Amino acid sequence: MVGFFEQRKISPLSLIMNIGILSAFIFFLIFFYSSIISLLFENVNDLSNQGMFSTIFTFVYFLLIIGFATYVLVALKQLFFLGQSSSKHIYFNTMIVFFLLASLSVRFINTDELSFISTTFFIVATLLMLINSLRISWIAFLTKKEKITLLFLSVVITVLFIVNANNTGNDNSIFLSFSKSFNVFVSLILIYGAIYFSVLFFTTLFHIPTAEAFDRKAQEVSSLQYFSKLITQVLDFDELTETVTDITTKVSNADASWIIWKENDDFVPIANKNIGFVDSDLINKFILQKVSWDGLSETTFLKLTEFDELAKVSKLYKALAVSPLKAHGKVKGLLVAVRKNEERFNQEDKNAIATFSDYASVAIENSGLLEESIEKERLEKELDVAREIQKKILPEKNPVYDGLEISSVFIPAFEVGGDFYDFFEISKSKLGFVIADVSGKGISAAFIMAEVKGIFESLSKIIESPKEILIKANDILLHTLDKKTFVSAVYGVIDVERGQMKISRAGHCPVLLLRNDIAQSVKPSGIGLGISEVDHFKVHLEEATIDLEENDTIVLYTDGITEAKNENLEDFGEKYFTEILLENRNNIVDEISMKVIQEVTMFSHNHSQYDDITLVIFKWKPRQSEEEGRDRQKISAEGGSAYG
Repeated sequence: MVGFFEQRKISPLSLIMNIGILSAFIFFLIFFYSSIISLLFENVNDLSNQGMFSTIFTFVYFLLIIGFATYVLVALKQLFFLGQSSSKHIYFNTMIVFFLLASLSVRFINTDELSFISTTFFIVATLLMLINSLRISWIAFLTKKEKITLLFLSVVITVLFIVNANNTGNDNSIFLSFSKSFNVFVSLILIYGAIYFSVLFFTTLFHIPTAEAFDRKAQEVSSLQYFSKLITQVLDFDELTETVTDITTKVSNADASWIIWKENDDFVPIANKNIGFVDSDLINKFILQKVSWDGLSETTFLKLTEFDELAKVSKLYKALAVSPLKAHGKVKGLLVAVRKNEERFNQEDKNAIATFSDYASVAIENSGLLEESIEKERLEKELDVAREIQKKILPEKNPVYDGLEISSVFIPAFEVGGDFYDFFEISKSKLGFVIADVSGKGISAAFIMAEVKGIFESLSKIIESPKEILIKANDILLHTLDKKTFVSAVYGVIDVERGQMKISRAGHCPVLLLRNDIAQSVKPSGIGLGISEVDHFKVHLEEATIDLEENDTIVLYTDGITEAKNENLEDFGEKYFTEILLENRNNIVDEISMKVIQEVTMFSHNHSQYDDITLVIFKWKPRQSEEEGRDRQKISAEGGSAYG
């Protein structure tokens, strides 16, 4: 039976209700015993059968009463141990031992001279009942409503126990004809119940005045526990702020609550609980006049009776509490609670609101961090798409032409830029090429780059002049790009039969020509694509022609190389870039590219790469032997475009 109680974890009030019901049953069975016997056996004519049935029925009847009484004792045991901080088994078990001694002594001690022994056991058992009845600690954990209910039940049950104990303790007890020991045992249980519930009544009565305060503390603790879970579970900002104001009204016994939030230098009420937006916005003006936004360090109380425009508020609020919501030492918002009655917020209210606002600050900050994390994840996915676009539009390998070595390298930054290069095989003797850089970054730059690739690829098939191609490309992009976006580019054509290169530059980095141990900067004038009208663009665009000499090296690049930064935020620079090119000018083009990338990487190893790095190098070698030409063409072809 004890295991049943422990397994079910019945609440105290449920146990008390069960005890009350069984006490009523015991009262009914004892009080109406004679009437029930007469009613059942008055029609039995056979006296022998009547005696046999009467004995069996009486035995079962008494066992039923004893069973009820035992259940009551076990339930009282559960109430005794409920809420005990340490084991008290010895106290209860000692009382039960004296219950048994008092019951058995009546059976085995029949002389008047020794009757004092039974009386002594009975008195000691009664004293132990009183002592054990004083150990009631679980009442403190009941709500005020439950305590009032308990007060009423304890009165009713006490009366039932007293009446039942009186019926079993007098000389007319029905148990005397059955067993004196059982009579004493049941009487002791009923006396214990009467004492326990009498003490319970007065204990509960004394707890009533503090019940409301205890309920409030319990509400605060449960609310904080609940909100602690919400910190990790509820991450939506709107839902979180609604929960904050809802719990604030409970822990502070406020009539309404809301949060003052700062948005673009405006102070707006959000998550209003039991108050309209117009009313809260009006009270906000009063609050911001009385407290300093950045200077508020703790919960502050204000009298709304000092508010001149209080009459405009639809409900008459009189007391106000405001607490800062901080993150990293800065005030992010103000938590406001108001009351309608004259009772001002006290120190306990202040402590509760202050504690809760600290929890709320952490939760709101976590929500903000989550939003930032989601936004960052979204941007990273966007960048992945852009990188994929960028990768697909670059040439898979370098073209192969007699007398021309080609190397190309592309290293994307973490944040996608708009670098682009491509080759166009115009004929067996003519090769078109372009290198470009779209302003801006991200997926928009990647899409523009894809558009630029299509434009140059289409124009290269119908127009040969670099200048005319850039003019036409500008005309197209002028109608597709927004005003903040432009494209810098260099377009050129190499005629391997004539040994000649023609280039035009639209606002891009200059082309470097390495000849006779000298680096020359080829900078025909030009404006970025998509910036100016066709006529203005055409006037300022030039086309340069370079007659190639043996071992001439032409270098095209983007500013991702020259503007690469070290830990001191110093640029790699054109000067250092040129020096590296000259030092390695006699190497094959793939070795030159590798050396440049190596130096840039070492220079900026303590600083993240912000922009794409693109490098395209041509070397003119017209007089090489046929076998050497095949080897160099093979190396150039295997070099391909580098994407890493």
